[in-house]
Amino acid sequence: MRITKLIEDVFRKYLPSPFTIAVLLTLCTFLMAYFSTKPASVSSFSYAKQILIFWEQGIWSNGLLVFAFQMMLILVLGHVLVLSKPVSQWILKVTKYCTSTATSAAIVSCTTMFVAFFNWGLGLIFGALLARKVAEHAQKNSIPLNYPIIGAAGYTGLMVWHGGISGSAPIKINESGHVKSIMNAVSSDEILQQIPETITYAETIFSWWNVLIFLLVVIAVSTTLFF
Repeated sequence: MRITKLIEDVFRKYLPSPFTIAVLLTLCTFLMAYFSTKPASVSSFSYAKQILIFWEQGIWSNGLLVFAFQMMLILVLGHVLVLSKPVSQWILKVTKYCTSTATSAAIVSCTTMFVAFFNWGLGLIFGALLARKVAEHAQKNSIPLNYPIIGAAGYTGLMVWHGGISGSAPIKINESGHVKSIMNAVSSDEILQQIPETITYAETIFSWWNVLIFLLVVIAVSTTLFF
């Protein structure tokens, strides 16, 4: 417990904010690109300027902005849905059954994974808010609770989301013409001819083996946390 407390104190005191981490990673990438790719014939100032131009063109590209906007909508709309009155009332009803750390962790992990199966953004927000509501319920009723375990259980949806309806790969291969996107990476026409034009959800997300894996993960996680 002392080692855990020490690690917690170190991370709480010295771990930068997410924005600071993004800035530091950007600077590290800039320095790596500068020192590992700079031609000897190009001046230092002009090459540094060229790298910054590449960075500016990349971060403001249309494709990246569209993707960022889509991710923002997924998280924002998921947050709005979780905070809606029906979902909030359902969460309050669920917290009544959270009478111990094991029971709470099992309930949080199960419900979060089922929600994440339908949408990863919704599962991400739902799990975090459910964990917070469970903690508030425990504090209000003087229930001893190991909150780090409950917080971790709130993110178990990340274990199953890509096998769910919002999984990026199943959605992409369900589109007609998805083979064209890999034609540049694969040179063999024989291999390309073996890839079907579309791979439906019945063969991926709702296939018996994917549903079985999902249920086994839910059962295994819940059983481990409960017992």
